[in-house]
Amino acid sequence: MTDHDLGGLTLAEAAARIKSKELSPVELTELMLARIDRLNPELVAYVTVSREEALADARAAEEEIRDGKYRGPLHGIPLSIKDNIATRGIRTTAGSKVLEECVPDYDATVVARLREAGAVILGKTNMHEWANGGTTINPFYGTTRNPWDTERIAGGSSGGSAAGLAASLCLGSIGTDNGGSVRNPASLCGTVGFKPTYGRISRFGHVPGDGGFSTNHLGVFSKTVRDCALILQAIAGQDPEDPNSADEPVPDYEDGLDAGIEGIRVGIVKDYFDRYMTRAVREAFVEAQRQLESLGVRLVEVEVPLLDTTRFVWPCITRPENVAENLPYLTARPRDYSPRLLRQNIASMLIPADAYVAAQRLRRLLCREFDEVFRTVDLIAAPTAAVPAPTIDESKRAVMEVDGQDISLESPGVNFRSLFTTPFNLTGLPALSVNCGFSSGGLPIGLQLVGPRFREKRVLRAAHAYEQAAGWFRRTPPVGG
Repeated sequence: MTDHDLGGLTLAEAAARIKSKELSPVELTELMLARIDRLNPELVAYVTVSREEALADARAAEEEIRDGKYRGPLHGIPLSIKDNIATRGIRTTAGSKVLEECVPDYDATVVARLREAGAVILGKTNMHEWANGGTTINPFYGTTRNPWDTERIAGGSSGGSAAGLAASLCLGSIGTDNGGSVRNPASLCGTVGFKPTYGRISRFGHVPGDGGFSTNHLGVFSKTVRDCALILQAIAGQDPEDPNSADEPVPDYEDGLDAGIEGIRVGIVKDYFDRYMTRAVREAFVEAQRQLESLGVRLVEVEVPLLDTTRFVWPCITRPENVAENLPYLTARPRDYSPRLLRQNIASMLIPADAYVAAQRLRRLLCREFDEVFRTVDLIAAPTAAVPAPTIDESKRAVMEVDGQDISLESPGVNFRSLFTTPFNLTGLPALSVNCGFSSGGLPIGLQLVGPRFREKRVLRAAHAYEQAAGWFRRTPPVGG
């Protein structure tokens, strides 16, 4: 295998070669590290590369496999971890100056489970400061660039995970998603990004203060839906260290993946998404609906009357929860925050308790509305992001010209990049982004598929059927393709 071969390699393909001993975990890891050395200076996908640890893990995996102790499809597979998830002995900064020297002495549960599955941890990926934003323009660790166009952002806050995966600097990654921070960069970089049901993946070991207590999820980045199923299988399930992890059986996510989706009902929500999506996104979404219908799906128009309140409800909940966990750092080292984030955190402290309570009540009503919708449909389809990736300059100015008009990318509530993802953080529903085409400028666009609580298997099956029929996943970016 050569460096060039990595561009089109999926996790499932690598796993099959490793299992048959056609591919060595050490060889694969060395190639991946060399590729990181070559491309990361331009992309800034990683902030810490754990070279020696990764090679030691790869050697251990190779020895176990040679001795007939193959653990499963993640054995010997090189993965990356967002830099706000604890990794024993590897720096974990949360994209902040405050934690620039932090080296945990324990693994987050998700990392421990990946290690148990035999995965090789390559390092920690760049992210928005304290996971609080959607650009991964980080004032302390650099700007992550999109491998489809390096003048554009990779999205955020898990931008390094998405860009690194799209450029094949890993074969999968783990991120966090408080308002779309897995799905948004997945959409902008053309990968799969899955935020399962709240409680499906343990949050033990994520850095406090990097998202709302009741809205933040851990999620999976992968090149294909099958790869996503394999990673989720290893990390899902109840964890006694996380009181909010769910005591729900974990099914075999790969089983039935190829069963097809003929006859399933997919809801298209009236008004909300259509109101905000730009022309390129609308064209891709309409074509995706046609593709779903060709697979035997029945599209059903549905209504969620309170959906537009998300723009106000989400910040009233997540920001007070976030700043409460962030308060010790804010009190001790306020000057080690960027001016933008410091102002936002101070403003969050001023959100009154009655506003937080009112927002929680509206949230419950919104959850009930989605429960009602899922009585009539099996899934919901929507775009993942309203726009393709803005340029870095547009993101710094917070203004993007689209369809002949200027769009503000920031707002006091939900920013424009997150309008389509935050509803599913509030409701905790499983939501997956899969590539559904490209803009005229060659930028990826994401299709979001959402299911009822703990119906990840249904979401994965539909996304896989669409992905294989549409074939967009076969395209590779100019950088790293």
